[in-house]
Amino acid sequence: MLLSEILNHMAKDHGFNMGLPDNIVYVGEFLTMLKKKLDNLQCLYCEKVFRDKNTLKDHMRKKQHRRINAKNKEYDQFYVINYLELGKTWEEVQSEDDREMTDDQDDDWSDWQDHPVCAVCLFCDYQSETTDKLYSHMKDFHGFDLQKLKTNLGLGFYRQVKLINFIRREIYQCRCYGCQEKFSSKADVFKHVDKAKHIMKLPDISVWDQPQYYFPTYENDALLCTLSDDEAESDNTDQDKDVPVISEDISNLRVLKQSSVLNQLLKSKSTNL
Repeated sequence: MLLSEILNHMAKDHGFNMGLPDNIVYVGEFLTMLKKKLDNLQCLYCEKVFRDKNTLKDHMRKKQHRRINAKNKEYDQFYVINYLELGKTWEEVQSEDDREMTDDQDDDWSDWQDHPVCAVCLFCDYQSETTDKLYSHMKDFHGFDLQKLKTNLGLGFYRQVKLINFIRREIYQCRCYGCQEKFSSKADVFKHVDKAKHIMKLPDISVWDQPQYYFPTYENDALLCTLSDDEAESDNTDQDKDVPVISEDISNLRVLKQSSVLNQLLKSKSTNL
């Protein structure tokens, strides 16, 4: 199995997204590092150590910590972006203002000390820290009812992810996601969507139900973290999302087959799909 297939499989079937296959280097060492941390009962995101495997798995599921922390410099060596300009970190390369989050050094490792992350509306710059407010905003101000689409189309978690990423991609490319008409600006797209009443119009499912839409249009799209799968929730399962990833030949992938927390973490997702 190709490396890209393995990483895509982990993201698609197990909710553990390391990023796009073309953006990661030294993947074998990367997986080995993650396995070691998990075998030491350490959360990959907040670095907190737990007393047993079940407690760790519950913590990562409930806190949506099934991802790595982009602020952890230990992982920089595995992402291509850190090799673009010598002496510059990915933060400096992207010129992002993400300095507010300092290294978490609280003695109590409290999960509740994390800075809130705002999700952004699909159609404007409105941001909210809560799911209800964001969904209400999109429904009341734009007429887009994600919950109604979810119910009417029977969308599970992964199809919701693909739909959101598809809509974001189409709008970014100045195209109506409902009829595929191309425009010169996003403002023109929104005018058309409103006038033509295409806000709730979707193309045939085959157009957006594609593997390419498993990956976010915008990095760290917090809206994806607000999505839920009713069936999965009833079975005590959860989801994730985050970071970007180069294909290389990895011969030591048996590490994922061993009895480790990483293996169990991945399997727990597939057994509930």
